[in-house]
Amino acid sequence: MSARRAQSGVALVTAVMIVAIAAAIAVQIAFAHQIWFRQMENVADRDATDWLRRGALHWASLALLEDAAQSSNDYLGESWAIGLPILPVEGGTIKVSIEDAQGRFNLNSVVNPASLQILNQLLQVLRLDPQLANAVLDWIDTDDLVSAGGAEDVDYLNFNPPYRAANQPMASVDELRLIRGFDAKTVAALLPYVTVLPVATNDINVNTASPVVLAALTGVDLQTAQRIAEQRGSTAYKDIGEFKSKLPRGLTLPTAGMVLKTDFFLVTLDTSIGRHERRTEALLQRLSNKSTALIWHRPQPLIGSDEPDEPPSSDEPGKSPSSDEPGKSP
Repeated sequence: MSARRAQSGVALVTAVMIVAIAAAIAVQIAFAHQIWFRQMENVADRDATDWLRRGALHWASLALLEDAAQSSNDYLGESWAIGLPILPVEGGTIKVSIEDAQGRFNLNSVVNPASLQILNQLLQVLRLDPQLANAVLDWIDTDDLVSAGGAEDVDYLNFNPPYRAANQPMASVDELRLIRGFDAKTVAALLPYVTVLPVATNDINVNTASPVVLAALTGVDLQTAQRIAEQRGSTAYKDIGEFKSKLPRGLTLPTAGMVLKTDFFLVTLDTSIGRHERRTEALLQRLSNKSTALIWHRPQPLIGSDEPDEPPSSDEPGKSPSSDEPGKSP
């Protein structure tokens, strides 16, 4: 009798174990299926976002070409500069913003002495070390001559880890972080006012440049540049002479290019579909043959690109690297 009870007990335990194992396998299969389903959703959301960004860039290209056909100047009152609100799309939203890239200073133009001086003045306006302009020049130029405050291979090879100067035009503003003297705080202060273009043009659009860039371009103080920008508002100068008439008398005018028409535009795309959220930037070039070229399209730099609410004033200057707090090396 006891033997039968023992056999029944073993059978019951075995049955319970089989049920438990089957349940565990079922849970594992369900979990794996859920993961696979989420992965497929993420892939679908990513693909939809990619196509959405392509469509947005195509729209931006058409908007810029339409603007070129209607206006001989580019200024902040035009439809491309006003921007669009957040637009709903199937499964998410998108926001498209277009900015005049030539309203910023082109770092690749520092090989021109006049442009190097503008960068020097831009750093001073931002209360940063003006000799950092020479560090940018040494990073780009092809020689091994070290400028005052600059650095070449002999300096970068002593870093840990060691690396060499680019000795070629910059491909991204991110490269500033590799240049000696540019710590994260310095880059963040400079970032809203500089860009990298595929050509060494020093043309700056005075219709769209910020007060900080206008001060660096013309050599006037920031307060005067802010007043000029306020008077300009969202309207366009008819010619460069009209802009120069706003400058103080007796001012030595810069030899760098002042233009009213732009060839390069920065397009920022904020997309959100499902759980896939992303911000990317693209550089579009508007060509003379009534077409556009996509120079690059990539995620927004991780070093940050939020423009400060207002440029530094004489009362609250930006902090610059000093002998006590030098810029950190990468």
